[in-house]
Formats: sequence, C-alpha cells, structure tokens
Amino acid sequence: MRNKFISSMVAFLVFALCFAPTANAAIRASEYLDSYSAYLYAEGGGDISVWFDVEGTGTMDEIGALSIRMQEKSSYTSTWTTVKTYSYTNYSGMLGYDNIFYSSHVDYSGKAGYSYRAEVTVWAGINGDGDSRVILTNAVIA
Repeated sequence: MRNKFISSMVAFLVFALCFAPTANAAIRASEYLDSYSAYLYAEGGGDISVWFDVEGTGTMDEIGALSIRMQEKSSYTSTWTTVKTYSYTNYSGMLGYDNIFYSSHVDYSGKAGYSYRAEVTVWAGINGDGDSRVILTNAVIA
C-alpha cells in the first residue's frame, strides 16, 4: 500500500512539473497583443474623450483601435444606444504604424447629464496577420 501511494505521488509530481508554467514565461493577451486598455473622460459641457492604449508583443505593422462605438443612455432608461461609430478608415489617428505601443483618443460632443460608454476594438498586426479584442469602457456622465 505504501509503495502504491509513493508511486502515485511521484507520478503526480512529474505530471505537475512537466505542465506547470515556467517562471520566465510571459503572460500575454495574445501572440500580437501584450496589453491594452480604454477609458472615458468627461471633459465638461457634454464633451467626452475616449482614450485607448495598445501594446504589442513587438514592433507591429499596425497597432491601435479599429473601431470605437460611442453609446449613450439617459437617466430615464436602462438601454444603451449607439450614437456614433468611429472607424480607422475614417479617423487616421486611430492606428499607429511600425510601433510597439500606441495611444490615442477621439472626442465626442454629447448631451450634458447623459451617461456615455464606449466599445473599443483594439488591434495589433504584423505581416498580414494580427489579433483584436473588444473593450467596454467605464461609463461617465457628460
């Protein structure tokens, strides 16, 4: 019985050590995205700025945001409505080129007293391939 227990423990330890992550392993969001974030600022008078930061795993051909969907909600409803969509094809400042890190923003003129949030699709790509993630920002009151 004792030999069976010891054999089981040895097998467990060998399995655990073989499949445990190493101390030097980097934790990344993906093969292309190292880290990313997006957030809103209420600038006053109904003005909102949507900021995003994207860090690649190395120098990327393209890095930044593909789209930003601005959403609005009044205090009388629980439903968020998309009121503006920004796309990298129409807003050149949304993507950076040949960078490891990129940070930028877009501005929106909303209605004072309304709540706003944004759905930001970040992207990093190299050699015709890449990866994206969708971030839902915090909500702010304009």
